[in-house]
Amino acid sequence: MVNSDLIVDHRSEASNVHLAEVDLAILRELSSDARISNKELASRVGLAPSTCSGRVSALRSRGIIRGFHAQIDFEALGLHVFGMISVRMSPVGRSKMSDVIAGLLRAPGTLDVFQVSGERDLLVHIVTAHPTGLNAFIAEHLSDPRIAHTQTSLVFGHHRP
Repeated sequence: MVNSDLIVDHRSEASNVHLAEVDLAILRELSSDARISNKELASRVGLAPSTCSGRVSALRSRGIIRGFHAQIDFEALGLHVFGMISVRMSPVGRSKMSDVIAGLLRAPGTLDVFQVSGERDLLVHIVTAHPTGLNAFIAEHLSDPRIAHTQTSLVFGHHRP
């Protein structure tokens, strides 16, 4: 879920993407509950259901709504160990960073890969069933000459608005 306070128009006047206030209202409602019925969504944003459905379809076709996703409770599936792995690429590896990212995104257990600024190049968010799975992930997916250094942190809590 996204903090709905973020769903306002932050674009500059030079932007070629136009979003009406009603589109922003639709996005705020869907960010709170993507399973809301079209009829209820239309009622909340003050549109006829057919108009609302058309606006949602337009937002999807424009790529503003990229999908509707289930939030999975990984711990209910027995996946209790969450890790954040900072990755510093080797000087030679930086030119192949997109290949490394693609490989990490395919790796089982990868939740997110962030390309970041600062001392590190990537931040990899993973989940495993046991600490040995974290070690195995590092050995299998991060033991690579394109990678100069990794640093792993266990996640003790994840908090969202």
